[in-house]
Parts: sequence; C-alpha cells; structure tokens
Amino acid sequence: MISKVINSRYLQYMVPNKKNRSEINIDEDSLTDEPSIAHRFFYSVYAIILGIVLVQVIFFIFNPTGSVILLFDNILFLAFLAVCAILGWFSGVNFIARLKNEIGKFW
Repeated sequence: MISKVINSRYLQYMVPNKKNRSEINIDEDSLTDEPSIAHRFFYSVYAIILGIVLVQVIFFIFNPTGSVILLFDNILFLAFLAVCAILGWFSGVNFIARLKNEIGKFW
C-alpha cells in the first residue's frame, strides 16, 4: 500500500503533463552559428593586439615618452595579455567591442 502511494507520487513528476506545456518562443533569425576554431584564434589574436593598444594609450597618459615595448618582460603585462587572449577566445566579438570602447574612452 505504501509503495503504491510512493510510486504514484514519483510518477506524477516523471510523466510529462501535456496540459502544462511551456510556450517559449525562440526567434531563430537572431541565432548565430558557433565560431570555428579559426575565428576563435582570430578573435584571440585581435584581443591581444587591442590589449596592447589599450595599455599603450594608458601608458601615453601617464608617461608620454614611454612605449609598451618596455613591458614585454613584465609578468603582469603578459598575464593581462593572456587574459585578453582567453576572453577573446570565449567571448569573441563582445570582448573585442568592449576593448574598442575602452580604447575610445581614453583616446
């Protein structure tokens, strides 16, 4: 008797109820394809280049005669470029647009 009650309670959650269907509408025109490995690599390299430009622009604000080339042996700068590469790989166009926006604020 108890097992029938327990089984009926579990079955009501396991069997889908056709009366309570969700009406989620997805606009298939706004969906984009997943970027290929080549596109992800391009976004990663482009994010590194824009990261270098961003640091150079910030560097010109505080030290107008300096160059970002002096920072290539700095571990923090290389870590920043690695983060830019990773975010460029995963976020792609959104992160690149964000970097361009940040460069535009300082420029």
